[in-house]
Amino acid sequence: MILVPLWGRLVRPMNPKEVAMQLHENERKVLLELKERGTATTEKLALHTGLSRDAVEKASGWAETKGVVSFKEKVSQFFTLTEEGNKYAKKGLPEVNLRNLLVHGAQEIGSLKKTFEGINIALAWSRRNGWANIDKGRIELTEKGRDITDLVEDRLLKTLYKSESVEGSVFTDTERDIIEQLIKRKLVIKSEHMDKSVAITKFGKEVIPELESTKGVRIITQLTPEMLANKEWKNAVFQRYDVSLPAPSVTPGKRHFISQIIDYIRRFWVELGFKEMTGDYLELSFWNFDALYQPQDHPARDLADTFYMKTPYKGHLPDPKMVEQVKLTHENGWTTGSKGWQYKWDPEVAARNCLRTHGTGMSVNQIAKLKPEDLPGKFFSVGRVFRNETIDWNHLAEFYQTDGIVVGEGVTFRDMKGYLKAYMEGLGVKKFRFRPGYFPYTEMSMEAEVWNEERGIWNELFGAGMFRPEVVKPLLGLDVPVLAWGPGFDRLVMQSYKVNTIKELYSNDIGLLRRAKLWME
Repeated sequence: MILVPLWGRLVRPMNPKEVAMQLHENERKVLLELKERGTATTEKLALHTGLSRDAVEKASGWAETKGVVSFKEKVSQFFTLTEEGNKYAKKGLPEVNLRNLLVHGAQEIGSLKKTFEGINIALAWSRRNGWANIDKGRIELTEKGRDITDLVEDRLLKTLYKSESVEGSVFTDTERDIIEQLIKRKLVIKSEHMDKSVAITKFGKEVIPELESTKGVRIITQLTPEMLANKEWKNAVFQRYDVSLPAPSVTPGKRHFISQIIDYIRRFWVELGFKEMTGDYLELSFWNFDALYQPQDHPARDLADTFYMKTPYKGHLPDPKMVEQVKLTHENGWTTGSKGWQYKWDPEVAARNCLRTHGTGMSVNQIAKLKPEDLPGKFFSVGRVFRNETIDWNHLAEFYQTDGIVVGEGVTFRDMKGYLKAYMEGLGVKKFRFRPGYFPYTEMSMEAEVWNEERGIWNELFGAGMFRPEVVKPLLGLDVPVLAWGPGFDRLVMQSYKVNTIKELYSNDIGLLRRAKLWME
């Protein structure tokens, strides 16, 4: 079935004849029914037009946008007694019955408990209402309790008892407040009913003659293949469409934009010839720190920065020969030409488990798996990392990071800048820069920054550099150039989606998710 707009207008026409040609068949039925009635509920219109109530409401809504009807909704509240409410309407509320009893004088509570039904409820509400005082086991009315002339609660229950349901507009504001208390006591039930009414407008009355003049004419709103084959369209008139009329907002289901971006990043690196590295959130300190030539007394290893595991406290170190080479590199430089860090390396510290603080642990793990015949090689990873950060507008305790390495003779620092420039531009970053940086496991090193227009500052994004021989040689057995980088992308996404705080990216706010554009590749 094909919708055929014959022509549209940029400005809604106010000519009755043109509007008449734009009305759908259901809108016509509603308008013609309102010719004599003037105003009618959607239930009555459904009954007299033969349409369903839903169809009447949709047609009325669209007709309202064309100015021929006004469509209004009115919510009415109704109150009904519960089973317990019916009981008290017949016998009276316990506190009211107690008050009426106390008018004749104070009573002993002990004796009341034997003879008075609902005494506990009566005592509680009498005290709450300020009607009575209890002293030394006796209860008597207060001045307020004696002066009551109109027991509103009792009267309201009797009013509701006389009818199955009472419309809320008959009650005063004070009575409504008391009814709300009775609802909380589960003596009254509140229900709501929505009345929808449609009224013809002055302009709608001007359109009616145009509709009546085309009563015998077939108006086509949807053109079908059968109509084309039978040539039925020749003796018909096509409904006109006004493209300037408001359309309903559509919020189709879609993947979270973070998931879309992760998929895009994966495709980006794969298309550049990279292979994906994977790893676990739980990481040995050996891979997270030691294999990266980070000394065991480095401040980044402290509890202030790292989430160490209580259970399992530690794991098993990898190949003993490789571990020994890393140990000697830390202590005296081994055969790398370095003097090392000049301290006693402790395997117990390296065996401790932690939540990975970066994805670079996967990079050095991958290097350790390579053989000379595997070179050159290009690898990347995308995953969550965890740091004991102070949470603020651009820091969280966990975030995503995408790491990459290029291993092979002849690769240069300039190659790395080319890769990262393409990555930044691929994520839609327009203003960024690279500047010199320092990291204990790379030399030369640099940092990438992006300009935050709203805050007027440069935001650090990630570090990058060429792994030092102290990182590569103990793991691979060879001293070959390795380009390495570890970009996060949360802050880039914040700028792209106009999000002010990083927490909003992961808050699953339904409004943000509906407004968020699809990630365009």
